Amino acid sequence: MKNNIRIYLVGAKTALASRMAYRGDFFMSMLIMLLVEMAAPVITILIYQNGATFPGWNMYEALLIQGVFLLGKGIAYPFFFGIVWNTIERVQNGTFDLLLIKPKSVLFMAIVTGFDAEDLGKLVGGVTLFTLALSRLPAPEPGAWLQFMVLFTITLMVMFGYGLVLAGLGIVWIGNFRVYEIFESITSFGLYPTAIFSKSLQTIITLVIPVAILGSVPATVLLGRPSPGTLGAVGVSLLFLLFSLGFWRWMLKKYTSVGG
Repeated sequence: MKNNIRIYLVGAKTALASRMAYRGDFFMSMLIMLLVEMAAPVITILIYQNGATFPGWNMYEALLIQGVFLLGKGIAYPFFFGIVWNTIERVQNGTFDLLLIKPKSVLFMAIVTGFDAEDLGKLVGGVTLFTLALSRLPAPEPGAWLQFMVLFTITLMVMFGYGLVLAGLGIVWIGNFRVYEIFESITSFGLYPTAIFSKSLQTIITLVIPVAILGSVPATVLLGRPSPGTLGAVGVSLLFLLFSLGFWRWMLKKYTSVGG
């Protein structure tokens, strides 16, 4: 374990040093990443300032959900979600083979070499929005914080699962970065309270496709009103993670080297 952590830190340090060679471009990219992710919160603020609301939710409660969602992306994208673009690019240019001959697992090496320093902008935005929203709401009880940490860990597990599925698609769907659009479209529902959607859609994003767990479910625990489908969402999330691991292994077997 210690050796794996050391290898990962070396990979992250190398990736960061590489980007810092062009500091202006690096910080501009981080800023752009931040601004893109802040679009939904800005729209939410404009909605409330113009007299409209999400029924049953005040502005800071809605922003807390988006803060949790963005915080999850802010951790996932730089630290392990880079497996998606890393796999797609390597399969496209023929360097994915290099990961296959490493003494470590292909999955581990794809994560290590996929550290994306630019996406740290998402993390800055997530921490800022989460802290701002929470500061304007009643302080959660210690027990609520414990439940939140458990659910947020599952949030990151689900993000990892999505990364595995998208990276697996990149092995057979060569050079197509539209998988990110698929991910953004599916998970965009996680930016808003599940209660504002129809009952059928609530069931789908909570108990069929793990989307509510990315924002609404953890946030409602901090607000002191847990979602009715929380336990079901946890179960579906764990099953999804197992599925994504199996899917990744299946797609890896379908990989055809460009060598020879």
